[in-house]
Amino acid sequence: MALRILRDVPYAEALVAGGRHKLTLAYDAYLPEGPEAGPGPFPAVVLAFGGAFLRGSKEDDCYPSAGKYGPNTAQAEYCRRFAAEGFACFSIRYRLAGDEPVPGDTQVLGNHAETPLDRIAVVREILGLPATTPEAVAQVMEAAIDDFAAATRAIAARAADYRLDPTRMVLGGWSAGARCALYAAYGEKVPCAGIIAMSSLVQPGDIPRHLGGPGPYAPVQIISAEEDIAYLRPEPMAAQVAALRAAGVDAQHSVVLGRDHWYAAEAMTSDGVSVQGVMRAALRRFTGA
Repeated sequence: MALRILRDVPYAEALVAGGRHKLTLAYDAYLPEGPEAGPGPFPAVVLAFGGAFLRGSKEDDCYPSAGKYGPNTAQAEYCRRFAAEGFACFSIRYRLAGDEPVPGDTQVLGNHAETPLDRIAVVREILGLPATTPEAVAQVMEAAIDDFAAATRAIAARAADYRLDPTRMVLGGWSAGARCALYAAYGEKVPCAGIIAMSSLVQPGDIPRHLGGPGPYAPVQIISAEEDIAYLRPEPMAAQVAALRAAGVDAQHSVVLGRDHWYAAEAMTSDGVSVQGVMRAALRRFTGA
């Protein structure tokens, strides 16, 4: 199926440099095109890149030298692949630590002092950056979540332009980007048909903070690897799934076999299909496509 790709579509002006400047945030749109695509409206997918809130971009978050088993698949590549299957796909830019972002007033992380630093500390060391604090990291995360929520709402507002169905919009991403998607849906209450969270989670203390009251809640497909970051491995993720289900969320978990945090779309999962196959099944389940 042919694609139409729109680059650098602005969606918000956001505070950076500690509030001294504004940055124009944008997304790239990957849209089904041509007679084969049909007239729409199309189900939609909004994806955010990973990189510990320190690196990565809407164009590329593939890190060939990071894992033991080869590079991960970039979120922009997933956009290309699923747009070719009839989904309107969007890869978004959000603010990173280097932007010195200022978050809005909607705090969704329950206890900033308990923000985990293990993975972020490793990436900061790789990048030659000094140590940081949980509070500083939490402020960056809050800003990134704000941006994901703003991007999704801006895309939904332009549904007619993109021939998409805003009631069939799935949020997702990998690592830091998936954290943004989860908290945008459950914390910022951005309407969506479902969430695909690749190697990320909701902090346990935030589940009762955002879930458990009047539903319904967006279902979630979690994907993480056997050798993932410690808190994302099968046993802790089983506890996450159980907590989400207890709060009323239809949560499913697929394990990427014999891989670490950086896995390709073709890597096999406990479901007997590839990562991309798990994502495809979730998209169809969530949107009825």
